[in-house]
Amino acid sequence: MILPLAMILALVAPATAEAYTPAENADARAVLPDPRLNKEQYARYYLRAVIRTDDDLPFTTSGYFTLRAPRTVWLGVYVRTPSLWTTEPAGVRVVEKREQFPEFVHGGCSVVNIVSDAETGATLGSWCNIDDGAPTDGAPTPLPTYFPPQSPLR
Repeated sequence: MILPLAMILALVAPATAEAYTPAENADARAVLPDPRLNKEQYARYYLRAVIRTDDDLPFTTSGYFTLRAPRTVWLGVYVRTPSLWTTEPAGVRVVEKREQFPEFVHGGCSVVNIVSDAETGATLGSWCNIDDGAPTDGAPTPLPTYFPPQSPLR
């Protein structure tokens, strides 16, 4: 029996495919920096990328890091909807190129940045953007952040 080429490729592809979880898995496992935030109120954009330092991130960072080796991750930016930045409905959107990944300046927790492991979907870190609101007690409003204990982004 001769198998059609499409069937052969379908049988071989899983063995050679990259072992990355889909963005939806990273979204399902996402840990936001403040438990009062509800991701269902955000338009959520994801981009798979390779990072080595905080300079590789296309959004405001909450600190500085350098990884021992490049790491493939899902970069996510959540933007509350409706808001100053968007009226798009909440939900997951995957973009293929960095040029398609939206970049937002400031906004506090109306904009949340997230980095997830591309293989497991586990959150490596999440944080809110810089807050434009009035400072409290003369100091800038602290930004909620989440970094699990073993995060390489610490």
